[in-house]
Amino acid sequence: MYVVTADEMRALDRIAIEDAGIAGVVLMETAGRAVAEAVADIHSQTSGGHVCVLCGKGNNGGDGFVVARTLSQWGFEVGCLLLSKRESITGDALVQLDAVDTLGIEVVEIDQGLDAVDGAADLIATAAVCVDAMLGTGLTQAVREPYASAIEQVNQSDAAVVAVDLPSGVSADTGQILGVAVQADATITFALHKRGLLTHPGAELAGTISVADIGIPTDAIEHLRPNTFLIDLDDPVLPARRPNSHKGHFGHVLIVGGSPGKGGAPLLAGLAALRSGTGLVTVLTDQRCQASLEGKIPELMVEAGWDEDRMDEDAVRSMATGKQAIVVGPGLATDSIGMAVLEVILETADTPVIIDAGALTLLADNPSILTNSANSRQVLTPHPGEAARLLSSTTSEVQADRFEALNALVSLSNSVVILKGAHSLIGEPGQTIHINTTGNPGMASAGTGDVLAGLIGSLAGRGLDPLEAAVCGTHLHGLAGDVVAEAIGQDSLIAGDLVHALARLLPLENND
Repeated sequence: MYVVTADEMRALDRIAIEDAGIAGVVLMETAGRAVAEAVADIHSQTSGGHVCVLCGKGNNGGDGFVVARTLSQWGFEVGCLLLSKRESITGDALVQLDAVDTLGIEVVEIDQGLDAVDGAADLIATAAVCVDAMLGTGLTQAVREPYASAIEQVNQSDAAVVAVDLPSGVSADTGQILGVAVQADATITFALHKRGLLTHPGAELAGTISVADIGIPTDAIEHLRPNTFLIDLDDPVLPARRPNSHKGHFGHVLIVGGSPGKGGAPLLAGLAALRSGTGLVTVLTDQRCQASLEGKIPELMVEAGWDEDRMDEDAVRSMATGKQAIVVGPGLATDSIGMAVLEVILETADTPVIIDAGALTLLADNPSILTNSANSRQVLTPHPGEAARLLSSTTSEVQADRFEALNALVSLSNSVVILKGAHSLIGEPGQTIHINTTGNPGMASAGTGDVLAGLIGSLAGRGLDPLEAAVCGTHLHGLAGDVVAEAIGQDSLIAGDLVHALARLLPLENND
C-alpha cells in the first residue's frame, strides 16, 4: 500500500480535481461522510451525549463542517467550534460552512482563545465525542492560538476523539509533534496513509487508523507513483521445497562475530538463520569463544578466525568464500582485530552481507571501508544510536526525521538500510522506502537485533535479493514478537522467544 507525504497528497487532490474532473467539494463531501460514519459508530459505544466538531479555516475544517451537518441530519446533537473568523473561510470549505448555516447549526467562532467565548471550553469538556478537524496535513510550524488551547482542552476531556485525516499538531511527513498535538482514539485518513501516521510519535497519537476511499482515481495514484510503501506480506516469499531437496539447496550462511562476554550474539543470529530454513549455518568467531560455543546449538558449526592478538586472514577469507549470505557484527569486538575482520569480509564477499551491531560501530569510525567495497548487495541494520554515529549526528536528530535520516544512510552507504525502532523503515538506493508496523515494545530487549540479522541473512541466503530479505525479515521479526507478546506478555519477552516463534510463521514457501 502506498504512503504519501503532504505534498504528494495535495498533488493527488489536484490531479483528481483538474484532470479527472472531480469537484473539490465532492471530495470534501465524501471525506466528511466517511468520518461521520466512524463518529456515529464510536458514539454508539459511549454513554451518549453531544458531538463537538472543532473546525479550522482550511479544507480540514471544511471536512469538519460536512461531519457536523451529516451528524445533525442523522439526529445527533452537534456543537461546532470554528477556530477562526468566518471571513477567513474560502473555497470549498465556505460552501460547506454555508450548508451548515442553512441547517441552523450554531457555529461558535473562536479566534483568540477558548476563554474568550462563554461555554466553548464546556462544549468540549462535556462532549461524548470530539471531532478534530482543525489543522490536518498542511501544518509545518508550531501550533498557535487559538488552536493550541483547543488541542489542550480536547486532550484533557473524557471524550472519545476522532481526528480528520491527521491529528492536529502532528507533522504529516515526519510524525513529530509541532508544539502540541491531539491525542486521538481514532484517525480517519483519506485515500492513502500519510507518513506521519506511521512513524512515532504520530503513530501513537493517531490511535486506530482507517483509510477512507474518497474517490481519488487509481490512475492518478499510479501516475504519481509515491515512493513509500506500507509493508503487507500476504503472499509467499519463497518457492516450495521439492521432494528431493537437500540442505545444499537452502543456502549456507556465515555468521561472523562474538567476543569474550558476547558469545551469545552470534548464537542467536545463527539459530534464527537455522529456524528460518537455512540449510547450513557456520559461526566464525574469536578463538577464545570457540570452545564455549561449540555444541551449544548442535546444528551450528563453529570455527575460529582470530584471537586477541591477530586475525588469521587466510581462514577468514576461506570462510567468507562460497557462502550464500554473510552476517557480520553480532558480538564482534570494536577493536583493531574486529576492524581487520570486517575489512576482509567486505573485501572477499561476493554475496549479500548483513552488517549489524559491532560492525556498524566500526563503520562509523571508518566509513571508507564500506564505500571502497565492491559488493553492492549489503544490508545495514542500525538502531537510532548507531545511525547517529554513522551520520555524525545525534540520536534526537535522527528521530526528529527518520525518513530523512534513512535517506542519508542509504546515500552514504549505497546499500539497503533498515533504520530500526518502533515502525522500522527500510530504504534502498533510489529512495524507495518501506514502513514496517509489526512488533511491540517488548522487543526492546538484548539480542533481538541479532535475531533480526540472522533472519535476514537466512532469507538472503535462500535467494531473496537484499531489499526483499530486509523487508520480509523485518516484518516477520515483528510478527514473531507479536506472537510472543500475545502468549506471555511484553515484559517477559526475550530474544530467544522470537526464534522459536518463527516456527509459527513458517512455512514461507509457496506450496501451490
